[in-house]
Amino acid sequence: MRARIRAAGEGSLADYEILEVLLFAAIPRRDTKPLAKDLIARFGSLGGVLSAGAGELRAAGAGPRACAVLGLPALVAGRLCRGDGRSRPYIHDLQAAWTHYATTRDAMPASSRDGQDSNAQGQVTILLLDAGNRLVGDERVPAGPPADMCRTILQRVLHLHAVSMVAVWEGGTFPPAPRLLEDAAVVMRQVEAHGRLLSTVMHDCIIAGAKEWTSLRREKML
Repeated sequence: MRARIRAAGEGSLADYEILEVLLFAAIPRRDTKPLAKDLIARFGSLGGVLSAGAGELRAAGAGPRACAVLGLPALVAGRLCRGDGRSRPYIHDLQAAWTHYATTRDAMPASSRDGQDSNAQGQVTILLLDAGNRLVGDERVPAGPPADMCRTILQRVLHLHAVSMVAVWEGGTFPPAPRLLEDAAVVMRQVEAHGRLLSTVMHDCIIAGAKEWTSLRREKML
């Protein structure tokens, strides 16, 4: 069966053979063809089997593990039909990145902001993007040595399958102090260099004030 799938693809399988493959995940050391054919005969089609309830499947001879596996395709199909309900902003340029960040920051209760970090200056947020520049992650990065921050950022890139990013470094006051710009540049140069090895684009790092912003590329530091 595996050889057929490799040679001709999943589309070459008959309905009962698809059911065989699914049942093998639940019953790995038994020929699943007889049960697959029995279930097709009982429920009339592959769709009939996969939409049957656990009680109906048990009555037809499927065990608890087989019932659990056969219930998954319908669950997955339902989730796919609902689509992704999360809001995924389109971050098409730095102004859009700034707008998203500032809106999110300003919407947080003051007590929540203060509780997370009594000194917001130097706080780093990464906006992780997919191939269409849609936001797939908006996450804070713990402060630490540049190598540790770089490692944390790239781990999140890999975990969320992001292809590019914009970082936001909270400057506190505006214009930002030269030392803060240099600290941000040290981290982001590492992120850009190592991210390139992962085919990940580092668009820029925004340095955020209360109402204004600049970026490391604008300041010619990245």
